[in-house]
Amino acid sequence: MGKKKRRTDHDDVIRVPSKKGKETSKPRKQQKKFQPPPQTRQIEDSEETPLNPYDELLATMKGDKTSTEAVSSSDSDNGNDEKDEKVLNDEGFLDYDNVDEMNDAVSSDSEAEQDGTDTSPVANDPFRRHFLIDLEEGSVEKLSKKKENWVKTELTVDPVGRVSELCCPLLPSGEQASTHYDVKKANVKKKLVTGLTLANQSNMDGDHIKNETQSFVYSVISQYKDLCFNERTPENAEDLRMVYCLHALNHMLKTRSRVVSHNTKIKLKKEVVDEYRDQGLTRPKVLILVPFRESALRVVNCMIKLLFGDGAQFVTNKKRFYDAFGSSHVVKSQGKKPADYDAVFAGNTDDHFRIGVGVAKKNLRLYVPFYSADVIITSPLGLRTVIGAEGDENRDFDFLSSIEMLIVDQVDVFLMQNWEHIQHIMKHMHLQPTESHGVDFSRVRFWSLNGWAKYYRQTIVLSQIVAPEINSVLSSFCCNFAGEVHAMPSTFKGTISSIVAQMSQIFHKIQVSSFQESVEARMNFFVQKILPQYRESVMAQTLVFVPSYFDFVKIRNYFKKEEFNFLPICEYTKEKMIHRARTLFFSGRLHFVLYTERVHFYHRYRIRGTKHIIFYDLPVYPHFYSELCNFLVDSVQNNEHVTCTVLYTNYDALKLAAVVGSERAARMIHSDKAVHMFVTGES
Repeated sequence: MGKKKRRTDHDDVIRVPSKKGKETSKPRKQQKKFQPPPQTRQIEDSEETPLNPYDELLATMKGDKTSTEAVSSSDSDNGNDEKDEKVLNDEGFLDYDNVDEMNDAVSSDSEAEQDGTDTSPVANDPFRRHFLIDLEEGSVEKLSKKKENWVKTELTVDPVGRVSELCCPLLPSGEQASTHYDVKKANVKKKLVTGLTLANQSNMDGDHIKNETQSFVYSVISQYKDLCFNERTPENAEDLRMVYCLHALNHMLKTRSRVVSHNTKIKLKKEVVDEYRDQGLTRPKVLILVPFRESALRVVNCMIKLLFGDGAQFVTNKKRFYDAFGSSHVVKSQGKKPADYDAVFAGNTDDHFRIGVGVAKKNLRLYVPFYSADVIITSPLGLRTVIGAEGDENRDFDFLSSIEMLIVDQVDVFLMQNWEHIQHIMKHMHLQPTESHGVDFSRVRFWSLNGWAKYYRQTIVLSQIVAPEINSVLSSFCCNFAGEVHAMPSTFKGTISSIVAQMSQIFHKIQVSSFQESVEARMNFFVQKILPQYRESVMAQTLVFVPSYFDFVKIRNYFKKEEFNFLPICEYTKEKMIHRARTLFFSGRLHFVLYTERVHFYHRYRIRGTKHIIFYDLPVYPHFYSELCNFLVDSVQNNEHVTCTVLYTNYDALKLAAVVGSERAARMIHSDKAVHMFVTGES
């Protein structure tokens, strides 16, 4: 039997299934060429776009009767006799790429009964319990205010650590977190349970997830609570990716089952009732932010394993995807790097990409245009270039209006890329769309029409570190009525114990009354108290470590003004200049080197010849502290005079605890003393 030819824009024939199930051919109608408004454009990934269906969609919205490709499922009221012959996608729009969708629609009711999608009580299904609730206006007003009135519960969960949960007292919050979770409690699709037992076999005990970290995370996110998990490591990265991909796919398949089932019932009843409101203002439901193409590749591979298990894989554009996101052309870094560096920068580390993914019961479609996609996998930079800035002519963010699940993986890496991109994206979530994009408003949920989608959106944040910027994602941009959970280590041992040589480290506390005041106070303290001690020739070969690029610029400008003997090394410094600075510093001909955390994150240079270190601020990654202090090992072994000076304020408590340990940090923060000294190897 011959293989069906895929429709392209150049076909002269539209092939549709006849009422007897056979393909028939009809000549394509001559269509008027429609020019979309200047602000309207096709949004996909950064690769080439094979199809452009939106011109025809917009033509239908404008009343162009010759358009035959953008027919809504509600067109039956308009006497569209051809609608029953056409293939509708999950949202009720015409889809030639899924010819088997009509068969899925016929079997959707039995599928729902088998999986319990529509037949189980609302209280037993987290999906229905969350999205079938219509919030009252009074509840929305309370959710829109700050969370000081929410009920906070704190407990210790082994082996996770300290867990704090915030719940709105007026609304249901679901079940408590568990480290031995049965996936049946979340009404997971049987297809996905089968895939999970195969892909996650070593961590499963029947239908229970025996991996305690996986079980805890899934027990939280399956209840559609927000989660900030600050204990992501290279060792548990794949385990966490498995559970959030399981949750995202389960969400999409349940959404799809409801939509397809309602499509069938609407065809039979020829009317749309409020019970069938199952959609948002735009189609994309899940947004996954990851830092590199390699991360996106692993997410898609995980989805393929969960959807298809050991069976046949039906993935469109698979080869194109692996060619673009694979690591066949990756240049490996030079020199030996730490294990955590190899884990972060494995594979393709391009950070400018975006791709739409369509999820169906029997196939996974890659490179789907955003307004036809179910899941969008993107980097912050890739999405920022689409959203644009105020005043840009070609910008679009309507596809973010109905996101129901936001997953931010490796969020700590975004601090090293550009945190402003994350803030920009969060500010453009759930804004009023500028166009209808072919939506059938009779199928849109009331809470989405009211502009309350942000109160239903679940946000999942996974991080390797604890940082105020990361916590602010949930505190500033999230107001999920299901509540939120924060998980972090119970105590920090401190990376100071990883310093090899015995050496003293002096910590100076800068007294400030507000966080805003700390910026200028730190600079003044550094210039007036610290620098005079290091300008003498005996203090040559001093490395000044500056985490913030803005602080780096201020110090660099001051050094230039005072004509210090120094060279800067930052993420924007050319490789030739970096090599020159390192060579001069090692030979002792350079007194100071300014060194940023971002350049260390991306390259992990070993600055040989270092005899003195000044930490202008504590590093975001606590293990960088011990790495830089170990630059002094050679000088210590040569019995040379070495020093280490650290500046901190009361607002650096989290970073301080990660470096010196929780107990020491508490004493240092609350102590009246302004100077504390530690010697490596002593308690």
